Amino acid sequence: MRLGLSAGREKGSDADNLSSWTDLQGLCCQAAGGHPEWADDLAVAWLLFYSAAHLMDKIQDQDEPDPWWKDLGPGAALSVASGLYFSASAALNQLYLHSVSSTAAAQISKDFYNCFLVMTSGQFSELANPFPSLEKYWELAAAKSGMFFALASRSAARLATDNTERLNNFERYGHHLGLIIQMRDDLDDVRPPAENTAYGQRVEISRSLPVIYALSVLPARDGERLRNSLHKAPEDTSVAEDVIRLLNQSNATLYIMTELERHRQLALQAIHRAAPPSPARESLENYLVKV
Repeated sequence: MRLGLSAGREKGSDADNLSSWTDLQGLCCQAAGGHPEWADDLAVAWLLFYSAAHLMDKIQDQDEPDPWWKDLGPGAALSVASGLYFSASAALNQLYLHSVSSTAAAQISKDFYNCFLVMTSGQFSELANPFPSLEKYWELAAAKSGMFFALASRSAARLATDNTERLNNFERYGHHLGLIIQMRDDLDDVRPPAENTAYGQRVEISRSLPVIYALSVLPARDGERLRNSLHKAPEDTSVAEDVIRLLNQSNATLYIMTELERHRQLALQAIHRAAPPSPARESLENYLVKV
């Protein structure tokens, strides 16, 4: 389990932004009027869940394995993911033991497990529909990354306030932050795999936003060509270059950059409504620039 968690802190790994979120819950709690250490147990639980979900997602999508389980195989990774899930549940139970979090513990625990039920449903839907519509993509992104970061923000703020309007705005902040992260990850799917030099050769690209958007706007003939090319691109540099040409033809990058800015503005509006100016709020605003 330590290997699975530490993989997220390795520079250059696919989960290298795990360490970027170690302060998220403390900052939300502080911005809501509490002390950052109130959210320590919550942060541990969320980060363990994050690591487990990321690992399961990599196995499902057949992504390049992390070095520690490349030789051991996906069975070992599944075993570690299971341990991370149970460790996260144990950490979540710590909320009941402290006076500052005990009154909110039951609702927070319920929210966590409801969130994971929705996320696993989204994972299944992805398997059943490898080329979702653009509308379906946003629905799944909201149910996974959007919901998970909304959970982190709202739960941490709940330790400091029970004001529904403020909590809803912390939730909206996390939702838009999660969608921004998902879009950034999808843009990374276009980059070359470590062993290749051609863009468009990653297996993950077929389920990414650039491709889904392109398929929604390209003429039928070009869309079919893109689908066919995606199957051959990982093994053929010239086909991978054709994939990138079709994505450029669809203006997928312009669409994604526009959506990134739109969600940044919505997240900023939400955090401004949720919390008064403070160093903690400023740090939460900075997440939207760094991500």
